[in-house]
Amino acid sequence: MTSQFRILVLAGALMGASIAIVGAQTSFPARCTGCNLSQMNLHGADLRGVDWVGTNLRDSNLSDADLRDARLTGSNLNDVDLRGADLRGAKFVGANLRSVRLAGARIDGAIFTGANLPNVDLRGMDLTGAGFVGTNFSGADLTNARFDGDDMVGADMGDARVDGASFRNAWVCAHNTDNFDGVTIQRGIVCIDLRGASVRGAVFTGAQLCDRTADRGRACMTVGAAVLRDASHNALDGAVLP
Repeated sequence: MTSQFRILVLAGALMGASIAIVGAQTSFPARCTGCNLSQMNLHGADLRGVDWVGTNLRDSNLSDADLRDARLTGSNLNDVDLRGADLRGAKFVGANLRSVRLAGARIDGAIFTGANLPNVDLRGMDLTGAGFVGTNFSGADLTNARFDGDDMVGADMGDARVDGASFRNAWVCAHNTDNFDGVTIQRGIVCIDLRGASVRGAVFTGAQLCDRTADRGRACMTVGAAVLRDASHNALDGAVLP
């Protein structure tokens, strides 16, 4: 084989590899229910508005991807790389995000209601503008993270590191209610669950106790320190209380 022929063969192989990579990055469905998209390379891909309900994305690379307004309800994002991704307006309701990497991601307006984020590393991240109602953060490192103004009620932060985290004006507590024939019966207060969590330096200034109103609005008041201690299952020693 001549040296010139070797060069042509090598160039062709490299071109084929490039095409394969591009194909892996761009070949994806806009709408998918229960599909298997695991181990895909979608780095930097335009995924705006994709509807991937119950989809398996385990071990995929979505770093720097544009996921604005995407719907990933009930999807499996175990060990997914979302570093630098744009998640504004995305919905991760009930999604599994165990071991997800989120450094540098934009999450304004993202909804993580009931999502699973155990042991996640969110140290120092600005998480304002997102919704975390009922989210599982157990064992997570939330040191110096910012949840200011976020919806946090019912979030599980058991055994998490919450030192220096900020919950200024966040919705952290609500009445546990039942409705019978239009009558609301209050049965106690539910807050973020901090049992076993370290909270030294965590800031709860202006933290809110809110209830939904009949017109789907919200009636709020600053939660008392005693109520927050009791309902969060944490003495909150060293924290800045409301």
